[in-house]
Amino acid sequence: MRTPADVGFTLIELLVVVAIIAILALIATFNMRHAVERSLRAADAANLHTIATALQTYMVDHNTLPPGDREAGPFTSHDFSNTSIGNGPAAGGSWDGLPWLLVEQRYISDWKTMFCPKYLRLYKGGKTMKNDNPRYHNFRYAYNSSALSSGGHAGGSGIMTGTQWLVRDLYLPPRSGWYGQSYPNFPADYTYPWGEGEWENKLELAIYADFGVKLMVGGTDKPAP
Repeated sequence: MRTPADVGFTLIELLVVVAIIAILALIATFNMRHAVERSLRAADAANLHTIATALQTYMVDHNTLPPGDREAGPFTSHDFSNTSIGNGPAAGGSWDGLPWLLVEQRYISDWKTMFCPKYLRLYKGGKTMKNDNPRYHNFRYAYNSSALSSGGHAGGSGIMTGTQWLVRDLYLPPRSGWYGQSYPNFPADYTYPWGEGEWENKLELAIYADFGVKLMVGGTDKPAP
């Protein structure tokens, strides 16, 4: 007759079971991460399509594009009343942001559409330099060349034609921002949102004047490899 001791697991058997469970958990975690990344990237592309439609509708209504914003926060800031350098609404505080008036005037119904979904997840902590707005307001979509803040014009009538980019995730690399000259003593804590392998954190989505959403090498007009 077998005793209870005879039907128990040996130490080696237990270690094998634990090792198998650990491997399965690692595989599941890896697959989950990639599923989340794919979901966020798809949401990012959907946001850009919604934004391009909103910009086109605004242009039909006003015969010009809206001016870009210069100050981070949930408000329109395209005039010269907001001048905190480093507190820009895009590219970690270094680039003109997608106009918040698109939300205020209901061209965009959900304010979260103004942000790359991955940046909303990554930058919940911290505050902006002004008004203690959540720091993700420094990561609104970058907006091209239609802002008083860049010394340009208040809206561009010709930007919706041709192949130039309209809106993109980030545009500027960390070392090219307001604090780039201080790197590495004050390194930027942001990267481009997309990419895998050797291209991890080096790619971004951009939408062009032809309404095409493309995966690009960060801050350039080069398509992703």
